[in-house]
Amino acid sequence: MDTKFASDAYRYFLIWGICASLAITICTIVDAALVGNLVGAEGLAVANISTPVFLLYALFGITIGVGANVQIGRLLGASDIHTANRVFHSQLGVGLIIGALCLCPIFFKDAYFSFLGVTKELYPLAEQYLTVVMWSAPIFVMYHILSISVRTDSDPKLAAVASAVVILTNLSLDLFFMKVLGIGIIGASASLCIAETLGVLVLLVHFIKKDRLLKLRLACPSISDVWKFVYNGFGMGAANIFGAVVMLVFNTLLLRYGGESGAFYVAIYGVIYTVSTIPAGIFEGASGALSTVTSFFVGESDVDGIFIVLRKALIVAVFSGGVLATLCAVFSNLILKFFGIRDIGAVENASMAMRLFALSMVFMGINMIITAFWQSIERAKLAGAMSVLRNCFLLLAIGTILIPRENIVGLSASYVCTEIFCTLGIVIVYIFRSSKKYVSEKYGMTGKCIECSYRIEKESMTQISEDLERICEEWKIGIKQAFVINFICEELLLNIIKYGLSNRSASNKEHYISIKLLEKDGDYILRIRDNVSLYNPFESDGDEIDAGVLKLIQKKTKYCDYQRKMIFNNLYLII
Repeated sequence: MDTKFASDAYRYFLIWGICASLAITICTIVDAALVGNLVGAEGLAVANISTPVFLLYALFGITIGVGANVQIGRLLGASDIHTANRVFHSQLGVGLIIGALCLCPIFFKDAYFSFLGVTKELYPLAEQYLTVVMWSAPIFVMYHILSISVRTDSDPKLAAVASAVVILTNLSLDLFFMKVLGIGIIGASASLCIAETLGVLVLLVHFIKKDRLLKLRLACPSISDVWKFVYNGFGMGAANIFGAVVMLVFNTLLLRYGGESGAFYVAIYGVIYTVSTIPAGIFEGASGALSTVTSFFVGESDVDGIFIVLRKALIVAVFSGGVLATLCAVFSNLILKFFGIRDIGAVENASMAMRLFALSMVFMGINMIITAFWQSIERAKLAGAMSVLRNCFLLLAIGTILIPRENIVGLSASYVCTEIFCTLGIVIVYIFRSSKKYVSEKYGMTGKCIECSYRIEKESMTQISEDLERICEEWKIGIKQAFVINFICEELLLNIIKYGLSNRSASNKEHYISIKLLEKDGDYILRIRDNVSLYNPFESDGDEIDAGVLKLIQKKTKYCDYQRKMIFNNLYLII
């Protein structure tokens, strides 16, 4: 029972996190497939060359979003709502400033396109596609920031809904603009930008909900805030900018050494990259869920919960990576044909590259999970080093050796070798610099602390009373304080049974309550958590006796606050 809360929280955030990530992934695949089939190989090459632009926007949005929300989650876990909101408001300010700065390349398009590797033949299509995208830069940046923040504020379901809106809108408008109206590649970029805008509007709905803890306001960020956001989020966000750099270099190498087939190899690289977004989307969802839940547990100094979540995330990564790698290897020919590549000779070479790339997927998941974990427990230097090596330096070093020799097959081998080497690096860190010791020393409870879990039923009352009496005797808690602690726990449990479970469905879901007691500076802090659907006893329509008891609880404590965090109700009291 003690592991139930951590497991349930991670499972909930995982499901909706993967849904959100895969929605964006499917959006990318739909764009690539439609462009490849309706515009041709040149259109697919333009979409691939444009990928670094989207990765740049993701760099800014994810770096700021993850960096800020590592702090926000920790503060919410520690019940410091005021400071959490201050960080959130500063984050929004940074996001808007960066989004505005991302508009600058519009005014020197030729130099920007040249930097991206756009050739004379591809320039007309690239100009159509990228001009619309560049004007929408602030939307892309803010979407990432808001999505991460909404997830941290215990609403991953809405983040997934926003992603679903993006994909459905994008798919519908893609077909309408390119298939019905026949306006070509500009229709693909316009549909994506419109869809992203609607996604932002959906995310903003969260801030009118009654149970949200974060409030939508803007604040001018300080230099210190910006530095903390970048420092805490670099390990996750930097993968995007490094991905952009790698794509630029690898595209250039393929065009230079591929001869007449150079543009075709770039198109194949685009297919491989697009396919890789499926496992990456799953791993990103698993990593995001890990980061969010771990940040809360760090704020609560719940060391056991932190490592329960890590184990769950690694299991998800290894299993899903293995399944996807197998599917990718077995159906490589069909995947290539799906993207419009049907020439028999070309498919054979490209299929070999894709099967080789599939080997990297399992290791990719492990590396992404551990990077997110290091980031969430403030081992930012390790996370940053992993990101720099895995997504840039090591990959570029291997790629510059293999691509000139083996072209597209060498490119796939570069990814496989990089992921394997980074996983070996994680094993070395585990042996010599274990995170278990680091977390225990930095976040573990220093004073007296105990936590017990119980089923929410009247039969649990006796066990709760016996456990609390034993704890009070062992800790030598005064009679008055011991009575208040016992009284609060019993009355709250009765109130939840009477009103919180009155409308539960017939799903036979197991409901349970966790009572955590700790000593700090001469006071006793009591945290009572339950997994009942949204229910606040201090706002319920109980009878006069129940209302009187709850008012008495508020009067008998120095501090009393009832919050909905993650997927649980939490009562914090200082006695």
